[in-house]
Amino acid sequence: MRTRNKLFIFYTILTFLFYGCKPFIRLNTVHPDSDKTVSFTITRGTVIGPVDEINLEIEGETVATQPDEPLEYLGGPYHSFSNRKLNFRAMAGKSGRNYVNSNWVYIANPKGQFSHESPNGSNNGYPDNSSEQTGANLYRLDKSIVLTHANNAVMEFSNSTGLSIIEVYGVADNLVAAVAFYVDQHMSWRADSANRRIFRENGYSDYTPGWDFPQPADLTLTISGNLDNATPNDDFQGDCEDHAILRAALLRALGFASWGIWDAIDQNITHEYNIVMYEGAYRIMDYGLIGRWLNSHTWNSHKTHYGWNEDHGPRGVNSTNNNFIKNNTDNFPGDKPCDGAWNYNKYYRIKCK
Repeated sequence: MRTRNKLFIFYTILTFLFYGCKPFIRLNTVHPDSDKTVSFTITRGTVIGPVDEINLEIEGETVATQPDEPLEYLGGPYHSFSNRKLNFRAMAGKSGRNYVNSNWVYIANPKGQFSHESPNGSNNGYPDNSSEQTGANLYRLDKSIVLTHANNAVMEFSNSTGLSIIEVYGVADNLVAAVAFYVDQHMSWRADSANRRIFRENGYSDYTPGWDFPQPADLTLTISGNLDNATPNDDFQGDCEDHAILRAALLRALGFASWGIWDAIDQNITHEYNIVMYEGAYRIMDYGLIGRWLNSHTWNSHKTHYGWNEDHGPRGVNSTNNNFIKNNTDNFPGDKPCDGAWNYNKYYRIKCK
């Protein structure tokens, strides 16, 4: 027992020397969206013994005080802090002295930063070679058909969930869910060999984009579908990158900032999908509803090798940028990394909340 007590005292002293004497503050999320509330919990932390008072300050204003621990406070939503840091400070008062722990959290909101480059592909704005496979030339946000179907996605999701259209438009997470739902309901997989034939038969024999056969979103929406329209999920057709390009285009048309949605290509260069800001972090967005890929699974095709969007392209395997997503988002923007070394599991809810 004596040895255990000595070890406890030793580790207590080490903790005090390393961390200092400060209260402990925890948020219920590492990286909240501006549309969500944030729960703060404060305890005395490494302050030895009971405390006289616990305080929480947010942006210099005291928002909660109580004489004991734990202090629980629900704040937000923090709409005005979209894409900015929210500073907070915990204080534990004891014997006339305040012990302080300051920190910040980056408030995400990938909406409301909508802008897009004009297409510049040499084939009437479409890409004519691999270097022209950029967001502007593949998302085709200049085409009204893209916005029309983006709005259709919102309306169908509203009808299916009971959420009002305003609730869907107003919350970033709902827009993500709506687009995932819409593409899942209306698009089926078809190989590039058939996709090329369909393009030729519809007057686009001169569409030769280079690497692979990525379909511009507006053409996916207008010429790719089953002409017999046997079932709704054949309204549009294409392979994995065509699904990913359409999802990204619809979200961009709804006002998603380009940093909030990526097209990602796997390690073996065999599959393309999306990485999107959802529930306050970058999440996998692939076949099916958005919830399908939130928990850990073993599909190796989600080992991200390369990512592109309107700001980082062109689409393809670029050895200088193939680690861009891993090195620059680390699952959370705003310099708030998920603990530990990066791995593809970081995109799952179970790893980083």
